[in-house]
Amino acid sequence: MIKNQIKKNFFIGIDLGGKEKKTTGVCILEDKKIVLLKDVVGKEVVKEIEPYFKNTQVIAIDAPLTKGRGKGKMRLYEKFLSRGIFRQEKVNPLPPALMPELCNFAKELVNKLEKRKFILNINLIETFPTLVEKICRKNVLLKNGICKTENQRSALICGQVALLHFQFKTRYLGYKDGFLFLPEMSFWKKYWREKFYQAWKEKPYLKYYRLVTNLFK
Repeated sequence: MIKNQIKKNFFIGIDLGGKEKKTTGVCILEDKKIVLLKDVVGKEVVKEIEPYFKNTQVIAIDAPLTKGRGKGKMRLYEKFLSRGIFRQEKVNPLPPALMPELCNFAKELVNKLEKRKFILNINLIETFPTLVEKICRKNVLLKNGICKTENQRSALICGQVALLHFQFKTRYLGYKDGFLFLPEMSFWKKYWREKFYQAWKEKPYLKYYRLVTNLFK
């Protein structure tokens, strides 16, 4: 009698680094079990994760996956996250103009993943582990004691966001120039729920009327 095989679901987190340097963190989760956690040379990242593609449900990446048109080539959500409260807490994103090589490499990676049937903003998402770690309660994220580098730490957080996205427990912030995915607010610290709501309420309407989110649902 042939036993029924349980299908494995993989969730991939990538902290994208330089194309020619071993600064890209890769994490592969099977549910909450860490299958792979390592640093790789950027240009080898697809080769590293490709064996898992068949059963990969979501890939979450820390890197600019789209291009903005504003000052510093910032996307609308990045401008919002550069406002006072986020700068004070040191979780504001870097302007893409300051890292052109990474941005170009990220777009190259998106193209390769889309050819393998991963769809941007559906099962291929952008996240921001620095912010995720800051806003989430301590019991939400997996312990990162196994991480040997900051790249791995960020990749592990990305992997967990990928898992939450599969479970419909993420929310978005953005515009057609790019969307950021974060854990739903039930995972957030009370302080950050209040601060984010305040920042959202006080944002200049004319500057941010196109910015959308479902974080408050």
